[in-house]
Amino acid sequence: MNISHIHRQWPVHILLMFLIICLIDDTKSDSFPTLESTIISHGGQVLRVTDSQYKNAATLWNPAIQVWPSLILQPAIYDDVSLALSTLYSAKVSIRIMGGRHSYGGYCSHRGVVLDSSRLKNITINWEDETITMQSGVVWSEVYDVLKESEYIIIGGLCPSVGVVGFTLGGGYNSMYTRSYGLALDNVLKFTVALYNGTIVTASSQMNPDLYWALRGGGGGNFGYVLEMTQKIHRITDTKLPSGQISFFNITWENQDLKEALLNWLIFLNDVADMDTRISFDVIVYVSSERRFIMMWGTFNGPQVELQPLFNSWLTKNPKPDTFSIFNYTQMDIARKIGILINPFPVRERQHIVSAMAINITSTMLDVILESQPNSTVPIAQFMDIIYLNNANKDKNTAWPFPDISFDIAPGFVWTTLDGDYAAINAAESWWQRLLNAAAPTQSIVGAYLNYIDPYMPNWQSMYYRNNWNRLREIKTIWDPTWYFRFPQGIPPITQQSLATKFTSKWSILAITFTITVFSKFSYL
Repeated sequence: MNISHIHRQWPVHILLMFLIICLIDDTKSDSFPTLESTIISHGGQVLRVTDSQYKNAATLWNPAIQVWPSLILQPAIYDDVSLALSTLYSAKVSIRIMGGRHSYGGYCSHRGVVLDSSRLKNITINWEDETITMQSGVVWSEVYDVLKESEYIIIGGLCPSVGVVGFTLGGGYNSMYTRSYGLALDNVLKFTVALYNGTIVTASSQMNPDLYWALRGGGGGNFGYVLEMTQKIHRITDTKLPSGQISFFNITWENQDLKEALLNWLIFLNDVADMDTRISFDVIVYVSSERRFIMMWGTFNGPQVELQPLFNSWLTKNPKPDTFSIFNYTQMDIARKIGILINPFPVRERQHIVSAMAINITSTMLDVILESQPNSTVPIAQFMDIIYLNNANKDKNTAWPFPDISFDIAPGFVWTTLDGDYAAINAAESWWQRLLNAAAPTQSIVGAYLNYIDPYMPNWQSMYYRNNWNRLREIKTIWDPTWYFRFPQGIPPITQQSLATKFTSKWSILAITFTITVFSKFSYL
């Protein structure tokens, strides 16, 4: 062992240890214990991996993208959200914002600190103004529950466990009501937002209109922590049905000529439904070697006596449907029958969703849509969902980039095991590319739905945001200049200089320094 070599290295060791001591001393601030005790004292919670409630709080809807955070903060009041943001931002600690936990890319969580909205549950209805104010921890089943005895509906998700804020910030279409009343973002009157430094602001058409514009379609978690939002509710007055009810219909074809059935439907849309926004559709297509079927859910927002005559010219064509049923449902009934059946929380299977926002659907695109189940050594089920959105966007002055589309084509690929991830995701992405290729000659597909996050999507900036990308970056630069609200496929400020790039986390520096010190010591022996 070369003693003189070790002695020559002592100045380096002294310097490294000095850095460690300084960093440790700097992190011994009272801010973190104060933050934790304050959140708990106001009815919130702080959860670590060892806590009994941690697993339930951290579990995401889709097990294929499960991430386990190191710390979950659940503030119960807005001041504590503000305190958490100002404390964590000052300490350069990265965060994610968690709402309903349905993020298809898992972007609401990470292996660091998560700010969880689940204790912000207040709902306030102003019946005179026909508005509802919902805090960020509310999910749609809770909203439907408070509206169920009324004559009112709201533009919310069919899956009842989806969070109200995340659903709305990405656009928020409801395949049963959107054509009558618009997207969720069309109906938001006001947001209350906590910024990166803890400042709380209001965004509306009169106050901070640029932020208001960006939040309506710019996606969840990009510009701040939305604490609450006020949205319009709509009274169903012309259906001639009991309180809160609407005509819900179900039409099915099984083991017939499905392409001809879909072509007849597209003709009906062009000739009748495009001009009559009372008619809505959500179409499920399933094709395998054993079974082939189309199931159309939909609503008619008008007197039921007018529904059958409108549909007769279409449904009398061959192939005639196997079933055509009409029910009188409330919004809660629809969510319960559709959402809970299809989207329990959490799902048992692993899932991957892709999306194509289409101006129209061509015959060549139908050939791809009607492909049989993926051929793979891993069992993969594919369920095609086509949502009819013609004339759904009512307010064109928002960040929603798809006012011209008529369909969201959004198949789900489902499998059961971790070792099936590669095959299933490859099948999904390959299918999506085939659909894009089929649509290319007519330029029928113009983007993808931001709320169906696809972590593998190339050119996601133009696919999600189209021509709004640059304006969204400008607004991001104003409201989050250091890119604190940062996640994969998130909107960067124009400078792209963030805390993550300008500074290194104190704990990262400490870990790196410690590693260098220890490694260098061992290298001398």
